[in-house]
Amino acid sequence: MQNERIKKVRKALDNGCVSSIEFYSDGSGAYFYYLDPVGDHGCPCTVAASFNINEVMEIVAGFRFRQHELLKCF
Repeated sequence: MQNERIKKVRKALDNGCVSSIEFYSDGSGAYFYYLDPVGDHGCPCTVAASFNINEVMEIVAGFRFRQHELLKCF
């Protein structure tokens, strides 16, 4: 189950659908806010997913953040 959540966030990062990442002040993890095309109910929705710092490193490993580019989410 956790691997599926990580895959969804990595796909959202790849497609430019992550609207923000909020790191915890104590450095223990982060929230990812992203647009999920199907959510849990088949309709697009915004998701806030929380991960511990080890999972965060797995999610962002190898990504170059391209805020200056406009990407298509779907």
